[in-house]
Amino acid sequence: MFSHIRNILLCTLLLLSLPAIDTYATHVYGTAKEYANSELIFYRYQDRITYIKEEVFRLKIDSEGKFEADFGVDMVTYIFAEFGIYYVYFYAEPNGNYELILPEYIEKTDGDLFNPYFQPTEMQLGIKGMKNTDLNYLIMDFDYYYNRYFDLKMEELYINGLKSDVDTFINNINARYKKYDNPYFQQYRRYRIAALKNMATKSEYESALVYSYYSNKDILYDNPAYMDLFNSIYHNYFDNYLVSPGGADLYRVITYGHSISLLHKLIGSNPKHKRKQFRELVMLKGINDAFGNDNLQWLPLLLTLDSLYITTEYPIHQQIAQNIADNSLTMAKGTVALPFELPDTLGNMMSLTDFRGKYLYLQFANTQSYSSAAEFDVLKRIYDRYKGLCLFVTILTDTDKDKARKFIASKSLNWTFLFAKANDKVLSDYKVSAFPTYYLIDPYGMLVMSPAPSPTENFEKYLFKIIENKKKK
Repeated sequence: MFSHIRNILLCTLLLLSLPAIDTYATHVYGTAKEYANSELIFYRYQDRITYIKEEVFRLKIDSEGKFEADFGVDMVTYIFAEFGIYYVYFYAEPNGNYELILPEYIEKTDGDLFNPYFQPTEMQLGIKGMKNTDLNYLIMDFDYYYNRYFDLKMEELYINGLKSDVDTFINNINARYKKYDNPYFQQYRRYRIAALKNMATKSEYESALVYSYYSNKDILYDNPAYMDLFNSIYHNYFDNYLVSPGGADLYRVITYGHSISLLHKLIGSNPKHKRKQFRELVMLKGINDAFGNDNLQWLPLLLTLDSLYITTEYPIHQQIAQNIADNSLTMAKGTVALPFELPDTLGNMMSLTDFRGKYLYLQFANTQSYSSAAEFDVLKRIYDRYKGLCLFVTILTDTDKDKARKFIASKSLNWTFLFAKANDKVLSDYKVSAFPTYYLIDPYGMLVMSPAPSPTENFEKYLFKIIENKKKK
């Protein structure tokens, strides 16, 4: 079984390395002068359970602010990008042609950069010349009325439920959009309304809703409305199951049996989950959420996931299982630290492999962050004591590199400093959400502490113990 777990990643890497078949050419273009000489990366979600993102195309904006790019999609695909204070998105269709209207550029403030709870401003991208029958227009228009109602009536809806005017709103908004025959939009509308109904009834009729909207319906893997409601209904499904009357059975099946057939039988005993494809999606969601809690052990969950990966007949479920495994294994203690290649203060490119042979204390920081700056003095003392036994590397996200170099010089910080941009892959790979963040990597590139304690959290004590144990061996 362990060989299958390893092979999950290998299979996906092989698939991703194959050349894309660009049968459906979609074109985007436009002009945005304030974005001149910049590059924006647009992504899609590989699935809407793990939300692992995958690059779709890059917009290289020239000195005049002009841009264009071609990419391939074989179905309606939700495409998004993150830059400045924004999270922007649009829906790309096969053979689509879109003149994108980028929002006025606003960079994050230092407060935004160092705030781990910062939420970007979410907006649907404008598209020049849209018709009122176009998919992007329909969703934008529907979301405007839907979100306005929700914002104005949320408290009333929560308190009064069906006694509020929710039925009137649903009837009106359904009448407004029923004449449009775009199937993707109509499904989007249907599941957004279903979510509103579920909220109004305080999930009292959730089982009936699952029967009506999920049990025997096509699975809409890339439709946000379908998957948002699904994820809400099945949030922490396994963990909630454990405290139900049948919880002991689920615990035994996963912890002792790792049997996918028994799990199918158990979850399928609920009439809502009779259909195998939907039942597997429920199981994948349950396993994914259980990895984030402590009620089921990590290894039995991974073995169960491996069994599902091997036995499923649905390629998209293999992809989701792979993504769940990647999420749970990535940056876990005892796994391989993910590679990176970044410029140092002199512009020389350095990679993680350049630091093999000794323990590596890796710091992600920003010199303009108060909490980062407060750590440097303590880190300097540790570096002075252990620089012959351990390597020290700081990855900075400072936008003003000259100012950062002056800071390094003024503090006489003599270890290696590398620079990363705010959207560099290394930050998402290493799950950096706050500054500073630390990791300890062994001489062979394996994660020893993930994350590691900071210098002010007595990291030196752990480092001393590790090095002393190594000397004894």
